[in-house]
Amino acid sequence: MSTPDGFSELDLAILHALQIDGRAPWTRIAAAVGADATTVARHWHAMAEQSLAWLTAWPTPERWSASTDVAVVLLEPGTAESILDELAGLPWVLSVDETSAGALLLVAASGGLPMLSARMREVEGCGAAVRRMDVAAAIVAEDSGWRLRALARSQERLMRDTRPGERPRPPRPEVVAELATVLEADPRLPAAAIAAQLGVSEATARRTVDRAIAAGQIRVGCDLAMPAAGFRRGAVLWARATDPEQAAGRAARLAETHRVGILVGAAPLYVGVRARSLTALAAIEAAWGEGVEVTDRWTVLRARKRNGHLLDEEGRSVGRVPPSW
Repeated sequence: MSTPDGFSELDLAILHALQIDGRAPWTRIAAAVGADATTVARHWHAMAEQSLAWLTAWPTPERWSASTDVAVVLLEPGTAESILDELAGLPWVLSVDETSAGALLLVAASGGLPMLSARMREVEGCGAAVRRMDVAAAIVAEDSGWRLRALARSQERLMRDTRPGERPRPPRPEVVAELATVLEADPRLPAAAIAAQLGVSEATARRTVDRAIAAGQIRVGCDLAMPAAGFRRGAVLWARATDPEQAAGRAARLAETHRVGILVGAAPLYVGVRARSLTALAAIEAAWGEGVEVTDRWTVLRARKRNGHLLDEEGRSVGRVPPSW
């Protein structure tokens, strides 16, 4: 049965499963979604060939907090399309969204705050006029944690690693960075091929991948053309709260939320939401809870880039710029 928006119910279930674990065997995904492995693989390859869905190795909040400074940068409205295309081609510009207030960039740097300052000079060197820049004190949630919610809880459990034990120590930051580069090119790359690229044994490569993922340094999942799944509307909410950390945590748990940051500013809460209609904003804000004052709302007119993937007007991946910062 097909949804009105382009994906079938089975497609959505497969995508949700891959959001949870992008490296899971087709047999485990098949068991979770109630289909055979051949059918699951066929549906996935059809979506991938149409650029409606793609696998990705996401940089996580844990990795950002360990080695990265992030800024949310607002450009003046009316920035030329050629400038936005040039900015989207930069590996340290992780996302580009056109909003009702101007183009919004997510910029990353690993060389401390002076490097963020240098990034701003490079943005301006492309011909962009920076209207506002907010440095992140913390990234609480980002796109890799957003879920379609097509699976029932029992199906989700089949996709999760339920092995007991303490969370392992992550590999060294430089190893994580090298592994992220390898997986970014092919998130389902077999352990033997990863070992060849890292110059280690297959067993070491497998343990390194498992440790990095279990420690939250890398999240291997999938992304998709949001309009095809019915999510044709997005918004950015700015807010202040009596307890910003608690409010950010509540925002991150909302079904519609895909990005949450605590920034340095008068209204420090930065929240990206996606929905089927902007009329849902009132309910989203009400669900956020008490003690939160929303100070501004921007409509997302178009997503141009997300986690290294260039997007067309229908949200499909039409190119890749490997993230590097």
